[in-house]
Amino acid sequence: MKNERSTNSENKSNTLRQDMELTQSHGRSRWALSRLTTETLLATCLAFSSLCPRCISQAPAEPHSPAGVESETSGLRQQIASLIEQLCNPNYSNRVRAQAELERIGVLALDQLHAASFHADPQIASTARFVVQSNQFSWSWDTDPITVRQILETYGASESEKSMYIDQLQRLEHDEGFAALCRLVRYETRSALSKRAALILMRSKPTVTQTLANRKELLRNFIGGGQSQASRWLLEYASAEEEFDFQWWEQTLMNELQQLKSSSIETNLELVIDLHKWVVEQTYKLETHREYALSIARSILTIGKTVPVLESMIGNRSTRANELAQWALKFKLPEIVQEQHAKLPNSIISREFFFGYMLAESYQLQSKPELANSIAENSLNQIACDEYGVPKSANSQEHTQAKPGIVFPSRRNISDQGRRSDLGEKLEDRGQFVWAEAELRLALNDDLTNDSTLDAMQKLADMLHIQSKHAEAADSLEPFVTRFNNEPMFKRQLSEFNGVAIEIISNYHLYIADDAREKGDAAKAASNYWLSIEAAPENVDAIIGLYRLSLSEIESDKRRNRLTKTIAEFRKRIREGEELLKKSNSGDHSSYSSWLANTSNTLAWVIANTEGSKEEAVFLSRKACALAPEKAEYLDTLGYCYAAMDRYKDAVEQQRRAVELKPHHPELVKALYRFEAKLRSTQK
Repeated sequence: MKNERSTNSENKSNTLRQDMELTQSHGRSRWALSRLTTETLLATCLAFSSLCPRCISQAPAEPHSPAGVESETSGLRQQIASLIEQLCNPNYSNRVRAQAELERIGVLALDQLHAASFHADPQIASTARFVVQSNQFSWSWDTDPITVRQILETYGASESEKSMYIDQLQRLEHDEGFAALCRLVRYETRSALSKRAALILMRSKPTVTQTLANRKELLRNFIGGGQSQASRWLLEYASAEEEFDFQWWEQTLMNELQQLKSSSIETNLELVIDLHKWVVEQTYKLETHREYALSIARSILTIGKTVPVLESMIGNRSTRANELAQWALKFKLPEIVQEQHAKLPNSIISREFFFGYMLAESYQLQSKPELANSIAENSLNQIACDEYGVPKSANSQEHTQAKPGIVFPSRRNISDQGRRSDLGEKLEDRGQFVWAEAELRLALNDDLTNDSTLDAMQKLADMLHIQSKHAEAADSLEPFVTRFNNEPMFKRQLSEFNGVAIEIISNYHLYIADDAREKGDAAKAASNYWLSIEAAPENVDAIIGLYRLSLSEIESDKRRNRLTKTIAEFRKRIREGEELLKKSNSGDHSSYSSWLANTSNTLAWVIANTEGSKEEAVFLSRKACALAPEKAEYLDTLGYCYAAMDRYKDAVEQQRRAVELKPHHPELVKALYRFEAKLRSTQK
């Protein structure tokens, strides 16, 4: 970094923040955030300064069975029990030595120490409680991968921070967090945390080359001998080879509810709801057990009656209600959506019409398309309905006849463009493309200098594009491009949104080119890819499009030169951004991390799909995924990077995670099918 740039870092930080807000509002393609100039970029790679290259290139295929330090012998348990009894020895030196030895043994003694904190002898109970609460134990062991050791180095802070570390272990690649999570299930004395880790393990799926039976055997090996409630959960799950013990788990649910009712620190509302959901997920696929699964799911809606203080959190809090409805639809329980809808207050369903659309989707699952479309149309017209689809604002007799399909109303002036645009995006994520398109078209108006209109226009075009409707995507942008090219006054009005205008124009030509390439018109495709790059030199999707064409030698050299410049510019920006971030304040860390994740992902994406070091692409993509672990598009890029190296097992693993986050995204699903087919062919 040059010194003269650092003197203006504060002004440039403000500029960057404004540019980021603009691009995050409008940019949805992989390259959208990359257009910011080097002088305004601040980002972070602090989390990666000690990342081990070995872990990137040589990750273990499967978790290993516990060895030595991870397995507990009966002799060790007897030794710990004897030391605990020495905590009340009349000789002070003996008491001190016993405590020191227990601390040396560390986490392996935690479950017995926790039990001893309720010992009849008050001195033993007091000392055991002190040792447990001191958090002086090392949770990371030499046998752990470096990524696990980095996470567990500071494990032992507050409960909320511990929960965050558990989530980080869950997201590690190649099942690297498996053994550490088992350790937390077995030895973590805060019951709610150990149960959280147990639920994560019970929900986790076998790796690509692992069977469920293999995974359950590993769990039994790691957890065998554990004394915690969470250990008993996990052992019950892992020991059930075929039959699911409904009675055992139903009793466990009742115990958790009772603890919640008594305000016990052993559990919490989120844990109780998640355990109910997990039990449902084990049974819903079996038609013979569907009614049982439905009854357990219904009990989530009644937790508020069992624990009255939680009523608002279960029935009325829209975020939790939203999550429950989407979960119920995922696991084919439309009745839960309808019953919850009946419980929701009118103030929510008349304001948040996403609930109306989820009600409509519930009737889709019940093969009632006319009723579903009627409810969706009412939601589009912002008319709240009851759980039967009857508008609440009108006489029910006037609305008994369902309408045959979704209608696209004519454009109108409305004051809630942004809300409709966001709603359209949510519907797109659910795969409800027809309903999403209707909302997005209503979010448009004739003022093409309005930021809400531009946002909706880009979302609409992007949604059409991922459905391979490239010509329609270009058509949706054409009115803007035509005015921008032909009306100087319009162009001047857009000075505030110049970056957005560049992106729209570049994508307009990209969509035309993609359509031409699919129709076999290589000349038209190449011409428009170059126009896309001319508008925005860093539109990497246009560069990748060129690489999918057979070009002349001259054109190929031109294409390679453009790629070389783009890659060099991205590398430069990442390096300088990392250096500048070290001097930035912590308040901007999140925004800058998001920018770095996007930029790293973009560079990884272009390398994986063109030329360059595939190892570098994997490294950059892993960096992006670590910064934004719940971003499906970044996991998709990582899948492509592994596929480019013929590591199809890893590609399938990451693509499955991406599809789990966005199951209705057509491009993610297609890529998963391709990678799975490649993996099968390499295993023959």
